[in-house]
Amino acid sequence: MDRYTFAPHNGIWLKGNLHAHSTVSDGDLAPEVVLRGYRERGYDFFSLTDHNIYARYSFDGLVMIPGFELTCYLGGKRAHINFYQKGETALFTHGQEVLVTDDEETRRFIAAAKDHYLIMLNHPDWSRLEYRDVEGYDDFFALEVFNYGTEYHDRVGENAYFWDTGLRSGKRWWGLSTDDNHNGYTDSPGWPFEHLECDSFGGWVMVKAAARSQAAIIEALEKGHFYASSGPVIHDFFVEDGIAHVSCSEVSRIVFKGEEGNFVRRLGVGLTEFTAPLRRNKQYVRVECIDEQGRVAYSNPIFLQE
Repeated sequence: MDRYTFAPHNGIWLKGNLHAHSTVSDGDLAPEVVLRGYRERGYDFFSLTDHNIYARYSFDGLVMIPGFELTCYLGGKRAHINFYQKGETALFTHGQEVLVTDDEETRRFIAAAKDHYLIMLNHPDWSRLEYRDVEGYDDFFALEVFNYGTEYHDRVGENAYFWDTGLRSGKRWWGLSTDDNHNGYTDSPGWPFEHLECDSFGGWVMVKAAARSQAAIIEALEKGHFYASSGPVIHDFFVEDGIAHVSCSEVSRIVFKGEEGNFVRRLGVGLTEFTAPLRRNKQYVRVECIDEQGRVAYSNPIFLQE
């Protein structure tokens, strides 16, 4: 009996945002205001990834992942990648500026940091990237499949097609949802988080970790034991004897995807589960669960050759 699962049975589900900004770079809220807002809304972990500035914070009630967003160059195009510190070893000091100026410096920076940091490719559509710009890079552990800030404001934050292009080409990318929040409306009524333009709390990851700690969360992220969401909940997802199974919160669409494309779907009202054969898909399968508001939960791919 062949059974593949997307998360271990044991562990705890933890909610986090891994892409956010503050007044340390181009955000309009101070770090403590941002962190307090997420803690009050039930988040368990957080990474404040200001542009080109390494930061290491502590904040009661949140497991903090030190990190930063690097402005870099991929295929000659200006782009962004996030770095998340794996353990206690830091290559930088708090507040240190980190910069690269071209593709070659980007490659050298990644090579020097990859043993101590998880590296994510950010919002490829917003950066106008094409797959050929990144196909020569093998050190991204994940791609930002949904970036709430760029999707909400500019409709360029949904990157599932880019993700599948990489997966079909042999990349082992996990998919994250984030906010990338800048909260740039501080002169408007409703500040800080109740304003119509609020770009916080719209995209997150749910991690199945062994404990509520940085080490356990990093381990779960590395292994892909999480799903990305802007609303729906995925309770379970597995493949057994060539059949894909998913259970989730109430949604209106469930779509299984693999290297052969969107191979089967189910539409309805209040759907909470779906089972379907893999058909010709032999490399990987993932699932998207979409609610009536169009919000999506993205599972990570289950690779079928392992």
